[in-house]
Amino acid sequence: MAEPIEESKSELTTEVLTISDFEDLNIPELLPYEGEGKTSFKAEDKGVNYDEQKEEYLHSLGIDIPDTWKIGPGKIETDSRALFITTFVVTGHILATEAMRRTMVDDPNYETIFTEVLNDRNNQILEHRLDKSGMRKMLPNKTRVESYYEALGLSSNPEKRVSREELREVVKYIFFHLKKNQYADSKKEE
Repeated sequence: MAEPIEESKSELTTEVLTISDFEDLNIPELLPYEGEGKTSFKAEDKGVNYDEQKEEYLHSLGIDIPDTWKIGPGKIETDSRALFITTFVVTGHILATEAMRRTMVDDPNYETIFTEVLNDRNNQILEHRLDKSGMRKMLPNKTRVESYYEALGLSSNPEKRVSREELREVVKYIFFHLKKNQYADSKKEE
């Protein structure tokens, strides 16, 4: 993963996205996802691969998927699927939140309203992206709990949720990439 722009909070409680995260974003146009499988994250289990379309969409926003997550073009390594899916989903939350922010930035109650929007988005992310049952826990032999379920052909983290630490890293990674283009653009102008 890339270097974070700033040090993250020591604990991820209910604050996943903050007002300051949305400062200095370099997203001139909020492009909608037009690929297939918007919500079909289990499609891989059925032999359908929407990952390539999702990866292309993320790339169009300046977010590149780390090579360590891949096993080939358009193919995500099994142990990294939760990270990839969470990156895609959280990026969507960030884009939708930024769209809302842009419509209310001139409102006199902007900070209060936007704080409420962020609280709702944070609750949604924590409810639907956070692994609360320890499936992503790394065991001493460097395998994850979910790997044992997969090996037995059982359901293992079907929603591809991530640990608190992984969620924190994914959010930092996304914002790093959504802000970094601005620094590259300003260097070109110098």
